Amino acid sequence: MAAVKMSTNATFPENPDWMSRLPAHLHETPLNQLAIPGCHDSGSYKFDKNGGVGPDADQIVKDLEKLFGPFIKDILYRWAKTQNMNFAQQLTAGMRYFDLRVATRQGTEDLYFLHSLYADKVEPCLHEMDIFLDAHPKEVIILDFNHLYAMTDVIHGQLISMILEVFGHKVCPLLDMNSLTLDMLWSNKLQVIVIYHHQIALENYQIWPGSIIRSPWANTTDANNLVQYLENVYDSGHNEDIFLSYQGVLTADTSYVITHVADSLKTALADKASPAVVKWLSNKVPGPNKLNICIIDFGDQYNFMSTVLALNK
Repeated sequence: MAAVKMSTNATFPENPDWMSRLPAHLHETPLNQLAIPGCHDSGSYKFDKNGGVGPDADQIVKDLEKLFGPFIKDILYRWAKTQNMNFAQQLTAGMRYFDLRVATRQGTEDLYFLHSLYADKVEPCLHEMDIFLDAHPKEVIILDFNHLYAMTDVIHGQLISMILEVFGHKVCPLLDMNSLTLDMLWSNKLQVIVIYHHQIALENYQIWPGSIIRSPWANTTDANNLVQYLENVYDSGHNEDIFLSYQGVLTADTSYVITHVADSLKTALADKASPAVVKWLSNKVPGPNKLNICIIDFGDQYNFMSTVLALNK
């Protein structure tokens, strides 16, 4: 497998055209029956530590930031960062599902990705994705806008308009899941599925509502509990009419962070969760009522990408 070398001296797997290389029989398989790798908190690869705390942060964090400023932001940075790769790198590595959290920011009309701290602006990142799709016309991405903060109905409408303007004819309209195959998408030159968790999605035939995806969440800091939770989800299956996202992540609340203040999300949680989740994934099967979308923190590591892609046989 080739790798992309980054300025951090880290290496990332490179799978920019994996969908086009799938076995022919999978070209007629609905997307919710394929194993699709994705990132948790996809936009959380860097932050503006000079900006304020985001509207998604707990109130105690906002209060502490007012008192201690940069010290709190240093801690937040370590606990908010969930990925090493930017969007272009994630796409090149093979990520096809994106977990997106967006908010307004005081003093600007721009929209930003965030995770307690503000990350990159939304619009330039969407253009990065569009450039990749132009270069790889058989790759399909799922954009799941599932946490939307401090946004009025007007701003929701503006974000929808931005998405549709950036991707244009590539956006796949709402269809029944059985029709959503690679063959169909390729023949119609469709590459982007936009899921939007707000009632405005019901007003536009090009936007898929949040009800089209199920994303069960273990909400634990224990890796064994996480794996057992994922096993229970796998055993119970899922509705064939929707996507199912397996969230292979551990979650810290504010009290946990306070008691592990010298650590980071990666060292305290991801380095425990992700290897266990990848091991669990290795013998699973994609298909009806089985595995579908898989996400972890720091998806460039732990052999995550190769493990998920190898399940598509």
